[in-house]
Amino acid sequence: MEHSNYGDFKILNQEFIDNIKFNQDFYIAVAAIVFHLVNSNLTAIIERKTRFFTNKLGVNAIYYYAVYLISSALIRDYLIYRAIQSDTLNLHYPNSPMAIVIFVTGLGLNLWVLRILGIKGMFNGDSFGYLLDAPVKTGPYRFLTDPQYVGTTMCVQAAAILYNSFSGFILSIIMYITFVISVELIEKPYMNWVYDKKVSDSKKKK
Repeated sequence: MEHSNYGDFKILNQEFIDNIKFNQDFYIAVAAIVFHLVNSNLTAIIERKTRFFTNKLGVNAIYYYAVYLISSALIRDYLIYRAIQSDTLNLHYPNSPMAIVIFVTGLGLNLWVLRILGIKGMFNGDSFGYLLDAPVKTGPYRFLTDPQYVGTTMCVQAAAILYNSFSGFILSIIMYITFVISVELIEKPYMNWVYDKKVSDSKKKK
């Protein structure tokens, strides 16, 4: 009986290894992950320095810009989904309940962030001149530094679990690492600078 279980385990492992595919869809998904974040940061810098979007689109530019970023994210997510589907292992694990819980939790985190920050706060509103009084410490920010990034990563992990996709897990790791790099190298230094400047300007006025 033990020998049979070991044999089944070896078969499953071999099937797992044989079905790992870093194919073209995988690399396109990686490119989409990186492009979306570069796109978000670069356009935020352009707006901050030149007011390009505000000058072209007027006072509601932030809302058009939010639609633009959401569209970019949806394209990224579609390309990730396509890569995950092309790498299905079909081992028939009972993963659906787990995947649903993780997906709902991840989506819930993003919606919670949106409720706390609003559209202006969530979609680079500081680059459009919409600066909060102070960095947010309420809601999901009580528990996580960047809950929207954690939530997005969890949604990708949920799809990877649902489809038994090894590539999906790798994509979720790449996504989270990309988020962390963006936060540490670009977003956090900028936010520290902008709020330090806000405090300094406030003291000068006094």
